[in-house]
Amino acid sequence: MSVQPFYRNFKIKNKIFSISLLLLLIFCLIGMVTYQYFTTLYEKRIYQESADMLQLSSSVLDEELNKVENLSFQVSTDVLIQTYLQTINESEVSYELYQTKTRLLGRLLDFASTKKYISSMQVIDANGEKYTTGYNTSVENDPGKIGSLLLNTKGSNVWTNIEGANAISSARLIRRKENLGLDNLGKLIISIDMDEFVNKTLNFSPNKNFVITSKDEIFYQRDEDKWKISDFQINNNGNGYMVKEINGSDYLLTYTHSRFSDLNYYHLLPYEDITKQTRTIKRIMIICFLFMLTLTIWLSRRAAQNISKPLEDLSAGMKQVENGNFEVPTTSYHDDEVGQLHHNFRVMLNKINELIKENYTKQLMIKETEYKALQAQINPHFLYNTLDSINWLAKINQQKKISVMAENLGSMMRNIISKKEATITVQEEMEIVRNYITIQKYRYEDRLDFTLTTDPEFDRVQIPKLTIQPVVENAIQHGLEEMVTACKVDVELRQQEEDLLIMVSDNGPGIEEDKLEGIYRGEIKSKSSGIGLKNINERIKMMFGERYGLTIDSKFGQGTTVNLLIPLVTE
Repeated sequence: MSVQPFYRNFKIKNKIFSISLLLLLIFCLIGMVTYQYFTTLYEKRIYQESADMLQLSSSVLDEELNKVENLSFQVSTDVLIQTYLQTINESEVSYELYQTKTRLLGRLLDFASTKKYISSMQVIDANGEKYTTGYNTSVENDPGKIGSLLLNTKGSNVWTNIEGANAISSARLIRRKENLGLDNLGKLIISIDMDEFVNKTLNFSPNKNFVITSKDEIFYQRDEDKWKISDFQINNNGNGYMVKEINGSDYLLTYTHSRFSDLNYYHLLPYEDITKQTRTIKRIMIICFLFMLTLTIWLSRRAAQNISKPLEDLSAGMKQVENGNFEVPTTSYHDDEVGQLHHNFRVMLNKINELIKENYTKQLMIKETEYKALQAQINPHFLYNTLDSINWLAKINQQKKISVMAENLGSMMRNIISKKEATITVQEEMEIVRNYITIQKYRYEDRLDFTLTTDPEFDRVQIPKLTIQPVVENAIQHGLEEMVTACKVDVELRQQEEDLLIMVSDNGPGIEEDKLEGIYRGEIKSKSSGIGLKNINERIKMMFGERYGLTIDSKFGQGTTVNLLIPLVTE
């Protein structure tokens, strides 16, 4: 026992409304799932792009800081700087000492000018005297702090931040390299403006919300940011990202560790910025759903009523017809499917009333058609018998010309009418041409000179019926009738590669060029049988293809040649 759907007996308008509402709910569910999926995909993509950008940025910053370390090493081992410091440390106060200090500052300026983000370069000699140069000498680190950091470094580079300024310092001991003495000649401190450093180094990144830390110090953050080192205490020295609450707000925190030093790089993106677009999309979707729900309820009710009302009227009309009332009043509706049903119902009623009359008329038409078909069979036979009678009567009365003309005319018509196929052989077509020429010779006598050049191998080639004869007739009509001298008509058949070329030539007056175009277009009608050259050309192309057909070579006053190209197709 099959279970029937509960909505089976619903009215049509209720079914339409229910289906519309169900589809809307399905689309809403699909939209919610799709929204959730793409939101998750979008956030993961943001996380990954942030991590990739930080990785790239940290690599660039590491490379640039490594260049600063190399510059620091180059300065500390520079021969001139070591010579100047040795002189300063060992000399008493003199003019030569003053010149040496000046040269030392000039040499330091040369090195400091190589990088735009180096705010100052400072050397502290063994006596504690400072020599500072650069575009911002006010930015300098605490010598005491630097001294304690360099105490056991043995000349290696040390990074430290500068208190009260968004800057860091690269510091190292300057040790004598002459004879590997390694005596302490002084200290080198290179101060870097981090704002300028980040802007110049990361010119490809639109978002420079970076934080750089080392151990328990923040080396760099933007001036408007007030982060604490405790905000970046992460038990992981590798790479990654996480959502972290800082100062009561959620941030996407991406982090990575330097490959060359103890620096850690962080990038912060407010989580609000990530979810802002998704929340906007969510609100839009809710508004659209409520709007579509209201619109669907209203439209489905209207549509259901517009569909069910005409159907109810149609059902009432059918009940009246079922009861025998064929004069049912009908109402016109729109030209839609239901309107077509009403129209077809009206047509059906009219058909019922006209059925007997129409059937009687068809029977009369069938009888008349049978009569005409019989007549069409009788007329040709009557014509053949009449021509045969004329032929024998002419023979009895010694009228040879009349006898030959009647015999050829009968043979010609028999070949044309009795052949029901669309194509005949070249041999059969030539038989029609010979019958036609025989009749025309009795008419024009010596004024018509006809020659035929062919090969027996072409006899079985298939050709459209009445192809050559109308062309020959056309040549006689347009050539001979406009000439005083004899008209020569030549028919020649020759093989051209895999095709058969039939040439019908005459020595008539020729055809003017503008008339040739008219013949091709069918604007100039034939004077002869009514089968024009355009008709022949179209039949050949339709049967064999566009590369075959009829062409005309003619010059006014020099005769005309009509070329017929057909494929060599035998029976």
